[in-house]
Amino acid sequence: MNLEQFGEELAQARLAKGISLIDISAETRINLKFLEAIERGQFQILPQTYVRAFLREYALSLSLDPNDVLQRYNSIQQEGRSRKSDEVVTQHISTQTRISTGDIKNQLLKLSPIQRNLAFGIFLVVIVVLVIVLANMKKESDSVKPVVEIPFDRVIRESEAAPIPPPSVAVDSVPVFKAPQKDSLRLEVTTLDSVWISLLIDDTKGAEYLFAPNRKRMWVAKERFVVTMGNAGGATFRLNGKDIGSLGKRGAVVRNSILTEANLKN
Repeated sequence: MNLEQFGEELAQARLAKGISLIDISAETRINLKFLEAIERGQFQILPQTYVRAFLREYALSLSLDPNDVLQRYNSIQQEGRSRKSDEVVTQHISTQTRISTGDIKNQLLKLSPIQRNLAFGIFLVVIVVLVIVLANMKKESDSVKPVVEIPFDRVIRESEAAPIPPPSVAVDSVPVFKAPQKDSLRLEVTTLDSVWISLLIDDTKGAEYLFAPNRKRMWVAKERFVVTMGNAGGATFRLNGKDIGSLGKRGAVVRNSILTEANLKN
């Protein structure tokens, strides 16, 4: 079985249940074009770190066993890699043997019987060494680790961007120590639905998050937060313990919403 046949089987299972791709997209928040690519077996156009996460969510939306679906996908991928590696090794051996054989025939015609036997022995040794080298190349190719896929729950928990490192201090510079300014704002979020949030803290630290429903998270800042998010009605916020509600309606996108101490006076 190849990936195209695998995708076609998934599509048949979906059609048998009377579920549309639009329904799955609405439930899983997976882009419709990615769902279509899965059913066409065109996994190469999907974000590779999310392939297995997308497959798991797709399977769950159809009440299929996600572990079985992922195992079948992994088997097809492994079979494809092994077949490609075998073809490369076979072609390489065939080319090298054909070139070597043609050259050796011409040289053997010019040699004495003793020299021919000696040359034939050397030729056999070269072929054996070549086969061993190519076999080792194949083992190394098989042992190469595939792209590490991030499970859906890890995508949600670990989607925070890496902090921006501070600029390094020159060797001959004199460090200047400043008294730390106390964080005065505390922002808390509680998700009601799957939401994507991009957060800028004090115009210096930025991060992006993908939250599942019923998750909570808290950040602190000195002066302000700038929030951009999708599905704005899918989460509620509290600023310094004050409930400020949602930033928009469900399904709406809110860009650059500024939260400061002024929100505490409203």
